[in-house]
Amino acid sequence: MKEITANIRERQFHKVYLLTGDEGYLIYQAGKMLKDALVHEGDEMNYTRYVEGKIDLAQVADLASTFPFFQEKRLLFFQQTNIIKTGKDEFLHILERLPETTCIIISEPEVDKRSRTYKWIRKNGYVAEFMKKNQKEDILLKSLVRLLGQAGKKIRQEDARYILSLVGEDMFRIRTEAEKLIAYLGEEEIISREAIDEIISPQIQDKIFDMVTALAQKNQKQALAYYHDLVLLHEAPMHILYLIIRQYRILAVIKSMQTLHKPDGEIAKAAGIPPFSIKRYGSQLRLYKEEQLEDCLEKAVKLEEEIKTGVLPDQVGLEMLLIRLCT
Repeated sequence: MKEITANIRERQFHKVYLLTGDEGYLIYQAGKMLKDALVHEGDEMNYTRYVEGKIDLAQVADLASTFPFFQEKRLLFFQQTNIIKTGKDEFLHILERLPETTCIIISEPEVDKRSRTYKWIRKNGYVAEFMKKNQKEDILLKSLVRLLGQAGKKIRQEDARYILSLVGEDMFRIRTEAEKLIAYLGEEEIISREAIDEIISPQIQDKIFDMVTALAQKNQKQALAYYHDLVLLHEAPMHILYLIIRQYRILAVIKSMQTLHKPDGEIAKAAGIPPFSIKRYGSQLRLYKEEQLEDCLEKAVKLEEEIKTGVLPDQVGLEMLLIRLCT
C-alpha cells in the first residue's frame, strides 16, 4: 500500500500492477485507488474493465497500443480473469510493447510465480501481494477504529479486540460488521459490548473452534449440537470436515513448534495464520497432547478419504467421527 500510495501522490505509475493474495479487501482498495488516480469517474473512452470470461487478446492489443483520448493515461483492468495463465506468450507480448500512456492492472487471488509473465511483471512492473497472514493485530485494530470513527462512533480498545476475535482477520467482514454496528446504533456514539453481541454473529470457523474444544473435553452432546447448528446453516458435511481438519492441523503445527521454542512469527507462518491469532489457540492447546492431535488429524483425514472413495456417506461418516473423537 505504501508503494501504491507513493505512486499516486507523485504521479509516477508503473506500466503494470499485479495485485494478488488472499486479502480480497486490500486488493479491492488498492485497485480502486489506482483506478481513481489514473482515470476520471465515468471515463469510458480511456477505461476498459475485463471480468472473468473469455478475453479477445487482439482487442486487448489494439486498446493497449491506442493513445488515451484527451487524458494522460489509458487503463485496462483485469479482475479475476486468469489472464496470466490463459494469455500466455501472447499476453506477455502485449505487455512488452506497452506504451508509456497505457497502464494495466491485474487483480488475481492466485498466480503461477514460475510463469514468464509473472517474472516479467515482477521485473518491469509492480507486484503487490496482500496476505491475511501478514495482517498484524494493530493494523486491523486501527482500520476498525478508523471505520467506526468516520461515522462518529467510539469504541474501547478491548471491545475492538473482541470484535476481531469474533470476525477474524478478513477485512471485508470487518468492514461489513462495522457498518452493521453503525446502522444499529443510530445516533448513539459509544459502542458497547452488549451491542456487539447483539449484532455480530460468530463465524462458522468459531463454531468449529468450539466444536473441537467440546471434542477435547469429551463432551459428545455439545460437539454434536455444534455440528447440527452448522447443518441448519446449510454447511455441507465435507466443508465442515475440511474445517475440522484445518483446525487440527493448525493446532498440531503450533503445539509442535512451541515445543521446539520457535518464535510466534515463525509458528504463524507455518500454520498459515496471523501472529496475533496464536494466543487464541492457547486454551484449546492445553486440552491436547501432541500425540492426541496427530491421532485426531489422522482419523479425520482417513474419513475424508473414505467419503471421497464412496466407503461412507458424508453425513453418517462425519457423525461417526465426532462420536469416535469423544471416546
